[in-house]
Amino acid sequence: MSDNQARYSLPHFLLLAFCLAMPFVTVTRADMQQDSPVTFPEQGALPAKHPLDVETWSETPEEEYYLIGTPRRSLEQIEQIRTEMPNGTFSAPRADWTHLSRTKRILNEGGELHLLALGDSIVLDTMRSGWLAKLQEAYPTAEIRGTAYVRGGGGCHHYKEEGRVAKHIVPRKPDVVFIGGISQKDISSIREVIHQLRDRLPNVEILLASGTFGHVDPRDADALAANDNYSGTGDWGEALQQLAEQENCAYLDMTTPWAEYIRSSELHPHLFYRDVIHANEYGEQILAKIMMAFWNPDTIEH
Repeated sequence: MSDNQARYSLPHFLLLAFCLAMPFVTVTRADMQQDSPVTFPEQGALPAKHPLDVETWSETPEEEYYLIGTPRRSLEQIEQIRTEMPNGTFSAPRADWTHLSRTKRILNEGGELHLLALGDSIVLDTMRSGWLAKLQEAYPTAEIRGTAYVRGGGGCHHYKEEGRVAKHIVPRKPDVVFIGGISQKDISSIREVIHQLRDRLPNVEILLASGTFGHVDPRDADALAANDNYSGTGDWGEALQQLAEQENCAYLDMTTPWAEYIRSSELHPHLFYRDVIHANEYGEQILAKIMMAFWNPDTIEH
């Protein structure tokens, strides 16, 4: 994802997309545009059928960077979107809570839990889905709040620089930091951000996630695995999981269940997009379902 493509969506984070379901067509998968049933605007995104219905705060700490409170959707709106969206299935991701013990305790026993998501516009879409509202519903004794710290095309190669961790993350004292998206450039930058976080916040817990959406066709397993800077199904996923093990972080492969859901729907992937890169309301709810499959109370021993 280029900075210019992602930058357009961030100041317009109230825009989502809706498009009508059309039959799945089997074609060569090199370019999703070749068989797309959707015509996207040359600039911007398709209009939202379900504009965000929960107002939260937002800040611009510096040009191109945004801090936004979440969740942005109510449980009622989430349910409405889910009753309309195409059906699909996926295998639940592995939920290893070994390095999320403090988070586990707060969720099960109560207390305040602040989750901060760090990354690009795909991370913003994930948080904008309202999955934290579903998490609050699943763990009613905890007081859960969320913050998204995002930049168009933003990865840890940006956040590690110019004291951004110390200036914009540390003062907010998150209990758990979610690092994901499709714009990470290298494993070493993610490692550096982990170290900067723990230097100032020694008790912070960290969840690393592979990416979703973007230009790569999720129907093409080989092309998806070959993506070398966000796919959980190839070398990047292996490297990210290894980093998680080395740095005592949790790991979530979001790529595999996301691709499985779209394939199982037997619809063109663009029915889940608002533009050629980003999720619409339906695509956002795929991400929310994956997040909740990982954070499911049934995966935590009480």
